[in-house]
Amino acid sequence: MKALKIIGVILGTIGLAIGVFYFGWLSPPSAEAVCENVSRVMKQETGVELPASERGTCVRRASTPPEFGRAVWVKQLKCMRDAKSSREVDSCSRRRL
Repeated sequence: MKALKIIGVILGTIGLAIGVFYFGWLSPPSAEAVCENVSRVMKQETGVELPASERGTCVRRASTPPEFGRAVWVKQLKCMRDAKSSREVDSCSRRRL
């Protein structure tokens, strides 16, 4: 009986660790937040609003996960969401983090 409790605690801990890993590192930010920041940076630096068609393309691309490399994709989206300049946005989308 005691062994079953220990096994249950171990399996529960492993399940919790997997959940924290998934939601902490593999859960992407919202596509709207990413594109809103890109739009804000563009307007701040150029004074031009992001056109609606480009915003739609941005949201579609940011909300479509890749077949492989989910962790890299999430890092790129988080980098774009947190970028403060167009140079930072460009560096996020050009290189694989």
